[in-house]
Amino acid sequence: MKHSLRFALLAGFALLLTACGFHLRGLGGPLKPLPFSTMYLEASGKGIESDLRTVFARDPKLTVMSAPKGAQAVVSVVSENQSKDILTINTGGRINEYQLTYTAVVRTVIGGVPVDPDMVVTVRRSLNYSDNQVLGKQQEEDLLWADARRDAAEQVVRRLAYLKVPAAPLAGPASVKPDAVPQP
Repeated sequence: MKHSLRFALLAGFALLLTACGFHLRGLGGPLKPLPFSTMYLEASGKGIESDLRTVFARDPKLTVMSAPKGAQAVVSVVSENQSKDILTINTGGRINEYQLTYTAVVRTVIGGVPVDPDMVVTVRRSLNYSDNQVLGKQQEEDLLWADARRDAAEQVVRRLAYLKVPAAPLAGPASVKPDAVPQP
């Protein structure tokens, strides 16, 4: 009796979570569709490249091109930076905690028109430190850097989904204001 009641409560809780739209982070596609269906990712040699490719691959309506020609959008990782700063020191002058900061600057060009300003994504993580666990802390730091890159890639795609597509500049006679008087 207890076992079946516990199972029924657990099943009811799971049903409530799925009914409200809950999903685990990283398992769902983009919440909002991207404003383009084909794109080229220019990020060779950058640490965030594989994470961006993974996030873009979740969108079944998006095609990542192998060359910029023919792509509606070009997403370029201009720079990425990692910094490790001391966050707290104990009374003995030893470091207790570091702050890891990952920053990526991404430039987007949609339909040949650059989207200004460049997108700056900053992700911060805290790393507790102990001189007694140097090897374990190095592995933890590597995992935190990887998590920060993954989180930055997710943020880039979310921000891309909310971009306003720039209007192409008018060309020819339509670009002249109707009330403009030509000067001799």
